[in-house]
Amino acid sequence: MGKRLQGVKAGILIRILASAYDGLILFGLCFLAFIPLTVVEQNMGNAPQWLKGALLLVIAFAYFVGFWVKGGSTTGMRPWKLMVVMNETGGPLTWAAASARFAGLIITWLSLGMTVWYIITKDTGHFLFFIASTIPALSLLVMALSTDRLTLHDLISGTGVYKISE
Repeated sequence: MGKRLQGVKAGILIRILASAYDGLILFGLCFLAFIPLTVVEQNMGNAPQWLKGALLLVIAFAYFVGFWVKGGSTTGMRPWKLMVVMNETGGPLTWAAASARFAGLIITWLSLGMTVWYIITKDTGHFLFFIASTIPALSLLVMALSTDRLTLHDLISGTGVYKISE
C-alpha cells in the first residue's frame, strides 16, 4: 500500500514559474506538430485558420488534461513538486474535473494574452480590454485573498495545487 503524500497549498510565484515552464514545453510541442502541417500547406495550399486553432487546442488539452489525470502534475510542475488534486478527496483528478480546469485555464490565459495585446497596441480604451483584463486580475485576486490559494479555474473544477513533500 502506497504512502499518502503530504503537502501545502502552492503559492503564486511557484505556480507562475511552473506555468512558464509548461508554456515553453507547449510551445515546443506545437512547433513540432506544425512542421508536417507546414509541409502539407506548401504543397496543397493554406489550411483554414480554424483548423490551426483546433490543432493548438487539442495539443494543449492533451498535454494538460492528460498529465493532470494520469500523474497529477505536468512536466512544468514536477521540478517544483507541485500536484493538482481534487479538493474534496485529495485524490487524482477525474477527466471531467481536469477538463473543467483546462477550460477555465484557457479562458484565463486567452484573456491575459488579449490584455497584453491591447496594451501593446495602445488600445486600452476598448471595452474588450476591460473584460479581458478583468478575468486574469480577478483570478489572481481570488488567489491572493483566499486562504486556500485557489484560482478561478481551481474553484470551477473543485481542484487545488499543492507543493508536496514525500
